[in-house]
Amino acid sequence: MELIETQEVFDRVNQLINSATERLIVLTDRIRDSIAQDLLRKAGSGVDVKLITSDLNWARWLENRAKGYMKDEEEKISQEVQELSNKIEFFNRVPWIALVVVGAVWIVLLVRGLRGLEMIPALLVGLGVIYYIMYYSYKRRRSYREEIAVKAESRERIAEEYKGVRESLSKHLHVIEIDFELSFSVIISDASAIITSTPLETEKERGYHVFTELEVEEAMKIVDSITSIQSLKRP
Repeated sequence: MELIETQEVFDRVNQLINSATERLIVLTDRIRDSIAQDLLRKAGSGVDVKLITSDLNWARWLENRAKGYMKDEEEKISQEVQELSNKIEFFNRVPWIALVVVGAVWIVLLVRGLRGLEMIPALLVGLGVIYYIMYYSYKRRRSYREEIAVKAESRERIAEEYKGVRESLSKHLHVIEIDFELSFSVIISDASAIITSTPLETEKERGYHVFTELEVEEAMKIVDSITSIQSLKRP
């Protein structure tokens, strides 16, 4: 048993988490965001991760992330593609709008008595406007279509890239919520295990904590006891 500072506790905990290659079990009352991210990363890489905690916010965040890992990024790209499609639709209509407006101007000029050579400048200007708008609309549509192609390819790449990660998270990440407080934390990393009086929530607090290395079997007995208590408490 050792009495060590908070920062050193977290340094050792992080070493245990990062060194796990097959199994990682964390039993704690509260966890901080960096540890939650590390657990997610480890499970995504194929390490069997089990978290037992009363920290419902992070427990449910991990469960949700496991189900929808990077889905928000895919949805964002889909939304951008839809916005670009709407712009293409708009620029499909612009030349027709220009044609109607220019035609209306020509009709007004004719009604006002403009005839013959006097109409030629108006006709040329109108045709120039229509040509420019058609050309500009074409360029914008082509640009947007190229953007859509790039984003669609990116979306497919992300979906393929993270499909394996989602499957790994679904298989390897297990979260058990408990409805009572703990005054200690246990970490089991492959063949190593520790117990400490430190809640895994913050490393900014200054203080000293008990830190003890355990045999994995002893640590598993503690973990099993806590999960058994939680099972008994369920209706």
